[in-house]
Amino acid sequence: MKATSGFIASVLLVAASHTAFAEADKTIAIVNGSELKQSALQFYALERRQNDPKNKMPASQLIDDIVNMQLLKEEAIKKKLNKGTEFSARMDFIKLSMLSQVAMINFLDNNPIPEARLKQEYDARIGDMKIVELKASHILLDDGAKAKEVINKLNNGGDFAKLAKEYSTGPTGPKGGDLGWFTPQRMVPEFSEAVLELKNGEFTKKAVRTQFGWHIILRSGKRNGSPPSFETVKPNIAAALEQEHIQKHIQTLRKNANIKIIK
Repeated sequence: MKATSGFIASVLLVAASHTAFAEADKTIAIVNGSELKQSALQFYALERRQNDPKNKMPASQLIDDIVNMQLLKEEAIKKKLNKGTEFSARMDFIKLSMLSQVAMINFLDNNPIPEARLKQEYDARIGDMKIVELKASHILLDDGAKAKEVINKLNNGGDFAKLAKEYSTGPTGPKGGDLGWFTPQRMVPEFSEAVLELKNGEFTKKAVRTQFGWHIILRSGKRNGSPPSFETVKPNIAAALEQEHIQKHIQTLRKNANIKIIK
């Protein structure tokens, strides 16, 4: 699969959300006689989510922002700031960006990915995938010398869980270092490789160094897991196929266009 530009990725986010806009575009505020519509609020809210997904502003604050923007817009017009060359260039780019987004959203609406194609992609990527799950505990330490000291205690019959509670600097220390069941992909490579090399009941004779520190790892189990269901990963598969779909469409447009790059 080819890499997708940030522009196309952002358009796909808009495409996934644009059907949520209200059909009845009601007025939410009137500023100096100018009506501000619900659609402006929804587009602004979407823009905020794109820039900062974790920051959810209340509707009242979003409306206040739009009112403030309207007041600043009126001030700009009074000062004729909309008549300059730079403003015209900015508006030309905004139109270029928005119309290209609308075109891509329209293309996706009229050329949706068939459900059968999504299922085919799922079967090819995930359907028969064998998932390995591991169970382990670890003792995380800040330096290698301390790790050697703890390993010596383990070699002399020390209890792993008790030593984890006493020495581990990681958040699982109070639980005896228990990490529960996990897939190797969830952990940093150095950690996963070490766990895979161990047998059940064995611990690492040398500390494993990662970006988090020095780990002493005890493996306690291994089992076959279940791959994620089609419905679980369907949105991700759809997004990936839509990216390819748009890229092919753009390549067709470029092929049929008269393009001259001036350097």
